[in-house]
Amino acid sequence: MRLSLLRRTGLVGAVVASLIAPGAIPAQAAGTGTVSGRLTTSTGAGAADVSVYVYEPRNFFAIGWTHTDADGNWSVPDLAAGSYAVGFKLTDGPEQFYRQQTTPWDADRITVTADGATTVDEQLLPTGTISGQIRDTAGNPVVDLLLEARRVDTDEVVYTRTGPDGRYRMSAWVGTHRISFEPIEGLWQRQYVPGEIDEEEAGRYTVTAGSETVVDDTVLPTGSLSGTLTSATGTPIGDAYVGVNTVNMRGGADTRTAADGTFAVPTLLAGSYKIMFDTGDRQQYYDGKLTHEAADVVTVQGGQNTTVTESMLGTGSVQVAAVDSVTGAPIADFCVSPGGCSNGTGKVTVTELPEGRHDLYLYTNSRRYFARDLLGVRVRAGQTTQVSPKMRPGAVITTTVVDAQTGAALPDVCLAAFLPKRAALLDGYGNCSDRLGRISVGPLATGTYKLFATPSRDTYGRQWVGPAGGTGDERQATPVEATAGTVVTGPQVRIDRAGTVSGVVTDATTGAPLRDVFVSVLTGHPGVGAEDATTDEDGRYTLTKLGPYAWPVVFASRPYGYQWSGNAVSRFTATPVPVTAGGTTTHDMAMRAAGSRATGAVTTPDGTPFTGGYVVARSADTGDVAATDWVENGRYDMPVLGQQRVYFTYDLTLGEEFVSGTYKLPDADGVLRIARFTVPATGTLTADLVVSTG
Repeated sequence: MRLSLLRRTGLVGAVVASLIAPGAIPAQAAGTGTVSGRLTTSTGAGAADVSVYVYEPRNFFAIGWTHTDADGNWSVPDLAAGSYAVGFKLTDGPEQFYRQQTTPWDADRITVTADGATTVDEQLLPTGTISGQIRDTAGNPVVDLLLEARRVDTDEVVYTRTGPDGRYRMSAWVGTHRISFEPIEGLWQRQYVPGEIDEEEAGRYTVTAGSETVVDDTVLPTGSLSGTLTSATGTPIGDAYVGVNTVNMRGGADTRTAADGTFAVPTLLAGSYKIMFDTGDRQQYYDGKLTHEAADVVTVQGGQNTTVTESMLGTGSVQVAAVDSVTGAPIADFCVSPGGCSNGTGKVTVTELPEGRHDLYLYTNSRRYFARDLLGVRVRAGQTTQVSPKMRPGAVITTTVVDAQTGAALPDVCLAAFLPKRAALLDGYGNCSDRLGRISVGPLATGTYKLFATPSRDTYGRQWVGPAGGTGDERQATPVEATAGTVVTGPQVRIDRAGTVSGVVTDATTGAPLRDVFVSVLTGHPGVGAEDATTDEDGRYTLTKLGPYAWPVVFASRPYGYQWSGNAVSRFTATPVPVTAGGTTTHDMAMRAAGSRATGAVTTPDGTPFTGGYVVARSADTGDVAATDWVENGRYDMPVLGQQRVYFTYDLTLGEEFVSGTYKLPDADGVLRIARFTVPATGTLTADLVVSTG
């Protein structure tokens, strides 16, 4: 049986609902509605004896229950008018949610009306069967063992238990699965089939529709681990944390050292581990290593005790004296993490660093220099290492922020500086005004910037900073010329009172409300996660903290892509939505399905497909996101509105390698330039991206 979260949270509701005779249609209570339908198998036949649950959609509490008859018909009466989700639970198998969703959060909502009947027909997704037998090292069957089959690409989980003969059987979604179990009660350590303790080493088993995949395994034997922890001078260290984890940090056990520095882990599954020691002020890995990646592997064998002895490394210091990368002049004020700040002395000494190589992080509170990582600084016990890293100077824009009506200084107004075609909804703002309204933005590369202000208080509105006040149009914002190594004064930021925009987002063809549509005045970045507003189950949204200006508004959701107010493809061609201070503007949006797609391969120059990451199509006019897609099997495929010019940016992974950038192609002179593509009004733009990892 699958032990789903919904079964646990909805237990009381399911018990109450079980008073309904399965498959029966009792008399309808006045003022309530009925949900009924027919459930079919993936091949179209009636699906008999499948449990059907009706859920309250916010907390997924089951308020109605029945099961299908011999032809797949079902009905749940006496439901109060409202919105619900419906789930279909297979015996010893997964639960599916209307409409053909595998997680409750993605379920399509249904609407029940008073004295009405709602029809919910559903077809089951294809499933197969996983079966096998689990034995111990002596060959005896392992009884009543809980097994988990987790689909690799979606993390969907199905559970079952072994019977008296150690055999198990469960239905599972079509796809590739990892199978695991906890063989020792109370140990909380998982074993992955076949005979592995680390999830990354687990076997992968493919389930196909209507077929049976047989997977047997033998429970690993157990051993033990013990040892001693001392200081660099040999003094025992008591009450230190000892973490024993698999090589890829996928589980293990932990304990603490006794007063004499000894420790013991009495039961561990046989396998390979790495050991971490934490004394409270520092960490170290066996044998004398500073990171988990560099740690030595310790093997625990069945029926045996493995012993280790660890001494904490001696410590030394690093003295940092940063200099300007252009002039070579000493930098008086900078900070080092870990360590502290120079406070005008031009030097920071980082003490108590364990012997070995360390990474340090340098930055300035003045924002006049770009932060940098200082990698691999060698520390020797009892010595001080002196380094003079170079820091690249940047430009700084300073200004003040005031209330546009009163002229009073405003604190906690955050300011972002954007180069052309770089504006984006950010995930937080680091540069915010102080109690006197003062603010500095930087460090910045040399260029022409426009400023976007975001107040922390809800009573004030966002704005592009104009010459004498705010605006909702980037093109009307004041350009600020900034040169690296200098400080420039920008226009004063005059903040107006906020207004809101709210409305309903629907499908232009069906008129149905659309939920989970992203709404904003700027597009974000798929790798950041910044949010502004999202439509609810009724398609409603409210966009807050907008200055009283005319704003272009963007609506984004698959399969509709990114559409701007007025159904425009660009922020600069959108129909602006007027906002009034203290008021609410109603703006409904009927989204049309994107009639075009952008697709292609994403490979290295030798044809190797990238294994992950994402590709972003951006408007050639504004740089805003026009469409996004995650890379799977070296390909992307995204709906995008037609009749626009786009270019592509990417953040890609290939094994342990990571590469990001803007896609470029050589022009007639061999110079690499940003490649631009035209999306047809309908049909497909095919753009294969060849990206070097070098």
